[in-house]
Amino acid sequence: MEYFDMLAKLGIGNAHPGGFAATLKQFEQYPLPTSSRILEVGCGTGRTSCYLSAQGHDVVGIDIRPDMIAKANKRAEKENATVNFLEGDALSLPFPDESFDVILVESVSIFTDTGKALSEYYRVLRPGGQLFDREMIQRKPMSTEINQEITKFYHVEKLWDIKDWSALVKTIGFIRSQIEGPFMFPKSSEDLFEHPDYYQQIDVGSFLDLSIWEVISKYNNIMDSYEEYIGYILVIGTK
Repeated sequence: MEYFDMLAKLGIGNAHPGGFAATLKQFEQYPLPTSSRILEVGCGTGRTSCYLSAQGHDVVGIDIRPDMIAKANKRAEKENATVNFLEGDALSLPFPDESFDVILVESVSIFTDTGKALSEYYRVLRPGGQLFDREMIQRKPMSTEINQEITKFYHVEKLWDIKDWSALVKTIGFIRSQIEGPFMFPKSSEDLFEHPDYYQQIDVGSFLDLSIWEVISKYNNIMDSYEEYIGYILVIGTK
């Protein structure tokens, strides 16, 4: 059982950095233009995409995992939301150039070829469009042992720091860009209490699956033990 398998089986919709509270805060701080055409890359179970649809936007959500897309479609049906959910890879977005006003990403880019992913986001953005990408980051230097434990758990090649992100974003071609943070991770229990997910879809028998609890325990241990080393940023780029 791996981290993303656990998320899929439990149908978790707020696993991204900062949880759903950070998502809502972002939309409050950076209101999206009315009736925007939005692509959410790595939509997971579709919580954010469905929220945006309810705000009147034209939303497409893609995820590389078919089990996530299946749950996203069920969520949209229950929420009476109109979202086009598709299987898709961040490294090869199945859309023509300049297709979207907004690209929204919540903890996807570090799990793949980050530079190539950002280039794809840029390609499908319309001139004047904006990218919002919230990602985990290394806040301060850590030992090799800690680094290896974290990267192994999340299956990422490396933990980027803010200098890495700044250097990469400058190469993409945005006419304006900024990086907010780094911020500390909130306690996951706080987000669950403040923003409960009434449409979470949990696979039958998941709570009896010991392998799921092992992954959750490992996750909690990493977040509690290494909270001073890791956090998250919000990358904003305007094409």
